[in-house]
Amino acid sequence: MTKKRVTKIDPKEKLSPYLDHQSNRQKKKTKAKTKISASLSQLRNERKSALLKRLGLLVGVSLFAILVLGYYISPLANVKSVQIEGETDLPVKDVVTATGIKASDKVVDYLFNKQVVNNKLSQKYSEIKNVNFRVKHFNNLVIKIDEYHTKGYIKTNKGYRKILSHGKLGSQYIPWSKVSSDKPVFVGYNHEISLKETLNLFNSLPSDFQDQIKLLSGNTRRKSQVIFLMKDGNVVIGNVSTLKSKLKYYNKIKTKVGKNTLIDLEVGAFSRPLTPNEKRAYGLT
Repeated sequence: MTKKRVTKIDPKEKLSPYLDHQSNRQKKKTKAKTKISASLSQLRNERKSALLKRLGLLVGVSLFAILVLGYYISPLANVKSVQIEGETDLPVKDVVTATGIKASDKVVDYLFNKQVVNNKLSQKYSEIKNVNFRVKHFNNLVIKIDEYHTKGYIKTNKGYRKILSHGKLGSQYIPWSKVSSDKPVFVGYNHEISLKETLNLFNSLPSDFQDQIKLLSGNTRRKSQVIFLMKDGNVVIGNVSTLKSKLKYYNKIKTKVGKNTLIDLEVGAFSRPLTPNEKRAYGLT
């Protein structure tokens, strides 16, 4: 009897591709699980960090609010003193009284509601243009006063008053010692209308000519007439409606004459020496 030939087959060899495939799949699954686990762990850490930040911010804001509220309701927030800053001739004690600020008031209230004080002061003192507040050492209130620019001064029986840039007169009477020599003085203006007309004319003149004027006299022969005493000792006479257009003649005449000369630009343009009486009248002797 013939023996049959038997071929040996290694099961591992046949199963190797399958086993390798299964092993690779298992490794990939394990790797994927590891990645997913790492991603979830990172996400949890990020969420935890964000939560801590929000919690820290909330706690910080709460503590700040508590501190602010505690300061506001404490006596430390009450006005201890009021200080006035700014170049002003106004009486400091009267200004503080006019603000209406009391010791029981809170300094913070004035930082956010300065307009009330601003209105009170500007209504009483025409010099005041604006006010600003700041706090020094927790409860010392400092008021910075901004005043209107001074265009000149007007002489009255009680003293001198400022003529302010917005056309109003200063509320205070000041002595001659506080009158700036750089600004012109208006004398002889007993009527507000004539002063306003002359002031409007003065404001319309070139700045270099304004700077040369020492005095403006309202003691004129006619309402339309204006008289300027210049810093160089000369006197200029003109007409309210035509003076501005005739200033071109003033510069030409000025270079040809000496001191104590009358330069008449009212009708035409000419000059002559001042008489002794005129010199005394204008205070040039």
